[in-house]
Formats: sequence, structure tokens, C-alpha cells
Amino acid sequence: MAMSLKKIGAIAVGGAMVATALASGVAAEVTVIGEVTKDLFVKDGQPNCYVVVGANAPSTMDVVSAADIAAKIGSLCYKEGTAETGSADLNVHVSADASKVWFNTSQYDNFTYIVTPDDGDYPLDNGIKYANDLYYANQTTNNRITKTLSTLMKIDDVDPKNIYTVNDDDGIEIGFFALKNESNEIGVDLVGYASVVTDDGKMDTNNTYLAPGVLIPFLGQQYMFVKADADNDDLIIGKMVYNGVLGEGETYDLGNGYQAKIKAVLEATTSGSPAKVDVQILKDGQVVAEKFDIANTTNPLVLTYGPVAAIVTNAYKNVAATTGYADVYLVNDVKRLHLGDKYEGNFKIYAVVQDPTTDQIDIVKDTDITDSGVSIKGEGKVDGKVICGIALVDDTDPTNDDNKLSAKGDEFDAVDDYFKLKVDDTQGGDDYKIYVCSDVTKDAAVDVGQTVSVLNADITLKDIKAETVTPVSLTAPIAKLDTEVSLDTADKNLVLVGGPVANKLTKELVDEGKLVLNNSSPATIAVIPGAANGHDVVVVAGGNREETRAAALELLKML
Repeated sequence: MAMSLKKIGAIAVGGAMVATALASGVAAEVTVIGEVTKDLFVKDGQPNCYVVVGANAPSTMDVVSAADIAAKIGSLCYKEGTAETGSADLNVHVSADASKVWFNTSQYDNFTYIVTPDDGDYPLDNGIKYANDLYYANQTTNNRITKTLSTLMKIDDVDPKNIYTVNDDDGIEIGFFALKNESNEIGVDLVGYASVVTDDGKMDTNNTYLAPGVLIPFLGQQYMFVKADADNDDLIIGKMVYNGVLGEGETYDLGNGYQAKIKAVLEATTSGSPAKVDVQILKDGQVVAEKFDIANTTNPLVLTYGPVAAIVTNAYKNVAATTGYADVYLVNDVKRLHLGDKYEGNFKIYAVVQDPTTDQIDIVKDTDITDSGVSIKGEGKVDGKVICGIALVDDTDPTNDDNKLSAKGDEFDAVDDYFKLKVDDTQGGDDYKIYVCSDVTKDAAVDVGQTVSVLNADITLKDIKAETVTPVSLTAPIAKLDTEVSLDTADKNLVLVGGPVANKLTKELVDEGKLVLNNSSPATIAVIPGAANGHDVVVVAGGNREETRAAALELLKML
């Protein structure tokens, strides 16, 4: 297809097209003879021509023009194709309302509204235990209620590879509002969010704790628990990007210049003892973190550095003992949740623990993590109990007017606006119809073939249908002198810069009568088919150096 001249007032004259170009601040007419097409210059992503300038050109302006044209041709050297790999950034939006209930402030001084992904599967009959205060847990069922909020996330099996347990324990999100009667208005006393590993809503002795590699929902997205850091009182989570086997010497790209590598696997000298594995994290090809230790299901090796982490749950040699392998989880987008710190607004980070003698959600305000007495390396204890979840809690002041609800449409947001409590209706000045609702959007990045869990939706990017443009490196110069190229032996098209005085190849074409060009000629771009050993010639010239420059500038616009 011909390249179009985007010029106002271009007119056809005797088979030539006349356009205007600006040279040295003066408007000049440019005569275009023949059809100027891209494949004269570039074909299949590679240069299809040489740009030829006179070795004895009297004007450096010709040399500059030739250089400009060569650079432009270089910029057109790319290959188009179809994307087979890549990633997509998605926005996932959901909304839902939990059931509406009446809270009579004259009848009850306190009321707790709890939401779970399914109140039938996760009834939480014993309520919420918070900071060793059983106040909200001991309310009668008349002033404590659990309802379904379907946007809250659940993971049906937090340990799908059965590394730690064969039980299909769940990971669920829980929301709750503890309310008080404040002069017949609703005072918000406590707002909480918890992500908990649970056996159908009961915190019993069959429960799976938070151990390295266990999946956990967190504010609508699936994360992997990396470890409880007793030295820094952090709960570390991240996004799983790889789950599989790596052999000795193998690396995996974690993005942003990070890689994980299994450097070596060494079998134990004592029969029955676990193998040791040497794991490295690299940044831009340089080792930035390394750990060498045993790795099995009771002693998973965990290595973290900045935004990435590696978890090794087993290491072993092949039958011939010639090659080592490691079962690994690789994680990016690592978050360190420091107990007692504010996560957002007034919401503080706490641990959820299991008390083996109860089946209650127990959120503790103690911020000291210990690893003494845990059964799996990487687990943690707070207040003497093993951690099984993460909580974000806002201890509000129910007497503050900003924390009171009294009219239809009043609402109170939970952490990250993930859900909220709203007043739907009022009656008699002390009876309020209330409900919890959610209207939330989450961003998700997913690679081809990868599945991510966001807001209870499993999203798999099957493929990408997109066109790609890949730059092509030039392996040889495309600019030549007129002493280096011949019309008789040319193996590509030629772009001749300069008139018959400046370029001897242009002179040959003029002498052969294939082109009319003299000192009075205007700026000219002329396509002469087959004039160079069967290849086409494009002459960029004029009656003087200014006209030649004007022709070159016009060609740059056409390409």
C-alpha cells in the first residue's frame, strides 16, 4: 500500500505529486515521482535498501540527510506477531448484602453482628472472643447473630498438597461489628476483620495452623502464609507464583529482577535423616540471600528477601543419587504484618489463635510472637497459643458522635472499605433495621496459564490475543558511499541522496535518461523501478543542497 502524503493542498501534476516541505525556514515544493512504499526500505523487519551519499559531496547537508534517512529506516525494523505469553491486569468487582436484622436499643444494651462466607457452614455459635474479653462471646443468641456475606472469601482447602494434614480445612474471612446502646442510638464499639484457618467454623484440635505454605484469604485475595517471624513479631504472607519441583541448578524468575535458585541438594549421611538444600535468591543476577538447611514437612526451609520468598518443604536425590530436587513454593508481593501496628486508619494487626479447650475465634492483643513448642518450624504462638489467623481490629469509642448511627442511610466502614454496616430503616426511635454489605473492586495481575483467586472468583488467563512488535537489531550498516555501491551489482534497493553533482550514481541515472535532474530542479523524490541490478532506486535530490534537504525531510514524513 502506498504511503499517503499528509499534506494540505497536494495536487497531481503530470503523474507527479507536488507537496510542500519546510527547508531552512522556507516553504519548498517537493515533487514525488512514482509510488513510495514502505517495502522499498524495510521488508520482513529488516532493511531492504542501502542509503547512498556521495563520497565527495560538496555539502555536509547531504550527509546529514542520509544519516537521518538511515536512522528512520532503522526505527522501522521490527517484526509483528501474535503474543503467546504475557500477563493481564484485571479489575474484579463484586457486591452483596447480608440479611437485615432488627436491633432494639431499649431491649439490648449490646449487639454483635457477625458475617461469614456462609452462616450455615460457619455458624460461629460461640461468637467472637477478643483480647481475652468474653463479653461479646457470652451474649445470648437474641443479641448476637451470624449472617452470610457472600463476597467474603473462602478457600476450600488451605493445604491442597496435604503437606501438614489430610483434612480439607478451610480458610475463611469473618467480619463483625460490636454495637452498644448509646441513648437509643447505635454506638459502634468494635469493628473487626479476621482471616482464619478453620474446620467448618470450629477451632478444634484437628485444625490446621498457619504454617509455611498454607493458603489464607486476606481482604479478598488469596495469599500464602510464609512464616511467623518470632524475631520481629511479624506475620509474613505473599502471593504464590510457583508450586512445584526445581532441580539442582535450576532458577525461577520471580519478576522485577528477582530469581530463586536451588543451588545444591545434599543427602544426609545418616539413613532416614532429611536432606539439606542450599537455596538462593538473586537480584539482577547477583546473590542477595542464601540459606542452607534441612527441609521437610516439620522443618520447612523459608528464605525471604524484600518482596520475595522461597519455601522448601522437601529435598531429595534421584534413585541414582546423581541429581537433587526440591519441592518448593515461590512467593512474591510479600507483606510483613507487624503485630500491634496500624494496617489502615485505626485498624491494628493482631493474631488469631486456637485455644484447644474452646471452639471460639480468639483474637489476642498480645504482640509477642514466640516459636517455642510449635510442632512445625515457621509456626508461631501468641499468648501461649498457636496462631491460626490474622485479624484487623478497630477499638472505636461508641460515645463519639462520629461512631454513632441513628438515621436511615447511616453507615460505618470496615478496614479498606471491604464491607460496611448500614442502617436500612428505623422504627419508634429505638429500633433499627441494620445489615452488613459489600461493594468492592480488587486489582489482580495474572500471567498466561496462571489462576488467581480474587473475591471468591478463580480467574485463569487461558491465552492472550494480541499483536506484538519486536524490534530487530541491525547486523550491518545501511549507509554507504557512492564509491562502495554499484548500480550493476547492487543486492538491495538503493536510496540515493544528492543530485548528479553530489552523487555519482544519481549522475549515471541522469546520463542514462532515466531521470531528469539539473540545477533548476525542485526538491524531488523519484522511484525508478529495477534500475539497480533489478532492484529499485529512490532518488532524494534537488537542484541544490537546500532542495535536496527539503526532499529528505519530506521522505522522513512519508516513512
